[in-house]
Order: sequence, then C-alpha cells, then structure tokens
Amino acid sequence: MNYQEMSDRHINCLVHDVFICEEQSSFGLTLNVVRHPKDYCNSWADAGPIAEDNEIGVVKVLNGWCATNDHAIHEGVFFVDPNPRRAICIVFLMMKGGE
Repeated sequence: MNYQEMSDRHINCLVHDVFICEEQSSFGLTLNVVRHPKDYCNSWADAGPIAEDNEIGVVKVLNGWCATNDHAIHEGVFFVDPNPRRAICIVFLMMKGGE
C-alpha cells in the first residue's frame, strides 16, 4: 500500500479496522457497537496508546518524524512523515500486515 498517497481519514479507517478485527477474533463474534470516532493521525490521545502498546518510538529527523519499531520480529519497520502521529499509525499498519 502507498500510505503517503492516503488521506488521514483513510489511515484512521484502516487503524480502526485492525482493532475491529482483533476484537472479532478474540470474542469470536461481530459486535455492532457505536464507537466514538477516533482521529489517530491528529490526536495524541488516540495515537499515543498505539505507540505505547506496540513499542513504537518517534524521533525528529531532517524531513519530518521517523516512527519505528525495530524489534527483530518486525525487521526494523519504520516510516517518515511530517506528522508524527500519522507516522505512528502507518508503522502500526505495517506491523499488522501492511507493506
């Protein structure tokens, strides 16, 4: 997937879908629940727990922010973006099976 060409809204939807899939597999059923919309790409309150729970670090680099989870299991997944929260979301998606 070419995450750089996706809108924040699209990234937010993909992140949300990962959480829905994880809930379905842990409960074995689909829950029809109205959820408060999250803005993972623009809210530290939404992106911060993703970074913490998945051990994703963020560092300022010359052309933006580099988010990474350099555990051997994920083979040094990283992404650079001007928005650190968006970079976190993209690394999260890459860890969950994206390119």
